[in-house]
Amino acid sequence: MTQDDGGPTERRDVVLQRADDDDDLGEQARLVVHGVWRNLQADAPLTDAMGRLDAEIEALARHEAAALTAPDRDEVEQACAALRSAAGAQDDAERTADALSGDRVQFLETSLEFHDRHGTQPCPVCAAGTLDDEWVARARAALAAEQEAARALRVARSNAHRARQALTALVRAVEAPPSEDAGLTAITTARVAYQSYSALPTDDDTTLADHVARGLPELRTAYDALRTAAAAQLESAKEAQKWLRALA
Repeated sequence: MTQDDGGPTERRDVVLQRADDDDDLGEQARLVVHGVWRNLQADAPLTDAMGRLDAEIEALARHEAAALTAPDRDEVEQACAALRSAAGAQDDAERTADALSGDRVQFLETSLEFHDRHGTQPCPVCAAGTLDDEWVARARAALAAEQEAARALRVARSNAHRARQALTALVRAVEAPPSEDAGLTAITTARVAYQSYSALPTDDDTTLADHVARGLPELRTAYDALRTAAAAQLESAKEAQKWLRALA
């Protein structure tokens, strides 16, 4: 600003008066101009106000970007359904392959090796039965069933692990709202929704899926409101930034 603008000690008043008189400057942008001069000295250089505005624009852009990370509803619902299904399959597999399954496999394998080396023999465990060819057939069938149950359990656990990781990754991809408020009233609700949504339970997979599915609507509503507010305020701030730069 120059002396023609009223002197350096009146720089703030001159700028704000120009903003009020400029019919091409939007009302919200005009409020932004007034806001960045608040608490500045009357003779503060224009660069101080512009620096404040640049920082405000960066903050608003971060809020808008964070709000855009809310996951897609269909994608989350599919991930929750996949985890519930995988958890159910794991429960079924665990009921089939109980805690003794591994020991039974080892016992049957050892018994069959014993028969292979020594042929038909009285059962060394019960002393009542005979390890003959008929017993071998039954033992091999039992061993195959136990091995299949163990394999199915490994597959079910692996599938549940991958489904859990996929759903957790969707939640962890959501960005927390930035720490600065940036004048956005929607920020408080967005923070509460994020904290609730991202606090994942560790009880079991079904509880995890229920938590994510239940919290998604609240998160999306809060993030949509934050995105809308940040985008509108960002547009006004950029208009004010362009207007101030024209004064430099």
